[in-house]
Amino acid sequence: MGILPKRRRKRKTISDIKRALALFIVFLGLSVIIHETFHLVVARALGYEANVFYGIRFPNIYGVVYITPPSMGPLETILIFSAGGLGAGMVLLILWITIDDIIAKLLLSFFTVAQFVYGVMEPMYGLGLLPKPLLETIPMLAGIIALIIFRIMYQRLGWW
Repeated sequence: MGILPKRRRKRKTISDIKRALALFIVFLGLSVIIHETFHLVVARALGYEANVFYGIRFPNIYGVVYITPPSMGPLETILIFSAGGLGAGMVLLILWITIDDIIAKLLLSFFTVAQFVYGVMEPMYGLGLLPKPLLETIPMLAGIIALIIFRIMYQRLGWW
């Protein structure tokens, strides 16, 4: 366990790519499930009837929480909409801290930052201040930027 990963052993590139793809799929599914579960838990804690639906429509993996009644006050909207990203971001950050594997850390940097950005932007979408295309794009761009920064940082520190 530790924030500082172990030095990376030399491996074959093909096995690294296969492992990275497998970890990407696992972390993607995990982040969607955690994200939607946090929305669900907060909505139910505030007294709403909420149900979650997970789906795959190639190339998307997604989740939706249906809340009834749909009319919410601004504070409840902020709480419910921010819970998914902030909660998932915290869980993924804890996972990032506890994992020593450099490839897993690199992928988790993408998912963690993307979830935190979702946690900030989803309430703005819920309040009608942000269009959906920006909500779908900006967190992914932030995650990609984080992935690039962490990759450069790991290489400079001699961990890659």
